[in-house]
Amino acid sequence: MDLSTEPSALPAKYQRLVEASQAGLSTPRSLLLDSPTCSVDEFLAGFPAATQFIVRSANKIEDGSGHSLAGYFWSSAAVSLGAVPVTLQTAWSENQRLLADLQLNQLPILMLQEYIQHVWGGVLFQPWSFFSEYAYVEYSNGGVQQVVAGQADSALISLASTAASPLALAEAAQFLEPYLRELAEQLRAVFRFPLDCEWAYASQEQRIVVLQIRAQTHAIGALFPLPSDWARPAATWQFTALSESLGKISPLSFSLLVQLYQEAQADLQSLGCKAEQVNFLAYQPDGSVLVDPAKEQLFYAPRLFGGFWRGWRAAAFRTQAEAVLAQFDPTAAFHYPQLSSLFSAWLIQTILQAGAGRELPPPVHAYELSWPNSVDSLSSPETAPITLKLRNAFLQELNKLKQALLVNPAWVFCDWAEYTQQAVSKAISRQVQAAPLALYDYAVINSGVEFQSLAARTCVRGTVCCVQTTSRLELMVLPEACILVSPYFANRWIPLIPKLAGIIVLQANRLSHAAIVAREYQLPYVVLSLAQFAELKSGSLIELDTRQGKLHLIRT
Repeated sequence: MDLSTEPSALPAKYQRLVEASQAGLSTPRSLLLDSPTCSVDEFLAGFPAATQFIVRSANKIEDGSGHSLAGYFWSSAAVSLGAVPVTLQTAWSENQRLLADLQLNQLPILMLQEYIQHVWGGVLFQPWSFFSEYAYVEYSNGGVQQVVAGQADSALISLASTAASPLALAEAAQFLEPYLRELAEQLRAVFRFPLDCEWAYASQEQRIVVLQIRAQTHAIGALFPLPSDWARPAATWQFTALSESLGKISPLSFSLLVQLYQEAQADLQSLGCKAEQVNFLAYQPDGSVLVDPAKEQLFYAPRLFGGFWRGWRAAAFRTQAEAVLAQFDPTAAFHYPQLSSLFSAWLIQTILQAGAGRELPPPVHAYELSWPNSVDSLSSPETAPITLKLRNAFLQELNKLKQALLVNPAWVFCDWAEYTQQAVSKAISRQVQAAPLALYDYAVINSGVEFQSLAARTCVRGTVCCVQTTSRLELMVLPEACILVSPYFANRWIPLIPKLAGIIVLQANRLSHAAIVAREYQLPYVVLSLAQFAELKSGSLIELDTRQGKLHLIRT
């Protein structure tokens, strides 16, 4: 099967490559193989004898709307034409074994691809978080394989040549910036969703070749921890469960959220809540939403006779919620009053039903207006609790607004009033001003928390390896299956996660790239208090139990 095949018949990972090729981007000649008996002779006959090839896994399970198993399956290094048959056999057997490990009864799918000779290569993420005019790049002068192995430098480039790049390419790589900027512009003209693109710079032809494209399953957020000498929010502002569920959101998303809470106040007061001020949310430059738990508790606290009103009006609010659901039309155009009604009904039923329905988490980035969701991910069965039905209907209505914003993603830098009045002229300039500040992670972990698990519920033993800085050079001597201990887990360490037994940090949040990948690999990822963190020394043997929320020192 070659890349002229109908794209819908291909795995999503390579369907995008077809679409890029059809749009005029440079891509390698490739052959899709869905059976060990597929012949490759005719394909190979079209290349000079000195051509090299790479065999890639193309399993359909690798990339989904909310997950990525990139790096889990076996792919080869560049091999000669004569070594292709044995390399294919290795790829079939290795990927069959890995599929069996996942308890998947299916044959591997492979891609035989001409190898693009290059020195510079990397991965481009477009857009960077909700910053539509910026792209994040991981790159190396040792080729793409070096980047995939985690040996890469990072840059954050502006797509407008008139605006400075907040995190510049190294001097030796600065010649790549116009090529990368052009690539990012081409990609967003073809694909209407956040993506990452593996690329190689073919120096002889002086062009960038697209090697692979896939949908992002997470936003690339802040790139650095907040410097210790920067002013932090007051101690009352915390990264809470509400912060976690919202993720990193744009100014427009935050402004809309506050507006919805304000419009729900009257109903909440009728239910018996105080709901006097929507003052418990604070927005940070990187999109983190911090919460003041005391103010949030006061917002929902019962007024005098509040318990009486709640019991007396519960049936009427249930009837109202059912009416709002009955009126909801998923096929109609976006209608703000419908969105507001659904939000208020959902909030009230969640209170009345003691949170029933929260056990099923929303899709990734459900509340971020720059990140459209698939319709399937927003549906709910007939037997679902009313809270879940209301939430999913709200998210479907919100998704309509997301689709409208695809026309100009930069509008997410407006506030809600500006957007409704189409006073959007300052959106780009605000984005340019915000980008340098958003390099830093403003999410604050409550200093009173001793042990916070962000990923797998499991128990592991391992040797501690402490890394005090984000220098990648220190990581190259990591012992196998160690428990990495560091103040912060750098994004460029992500490819090392499968080699670790666990991760312990001082600062993190559940929607960080590292936490998401750790969950995919069922790897414990824990935030400790400063006191516990300070006791850990390299070489110690510890047991990390995220089921019990405990750390046991076995041997110093």
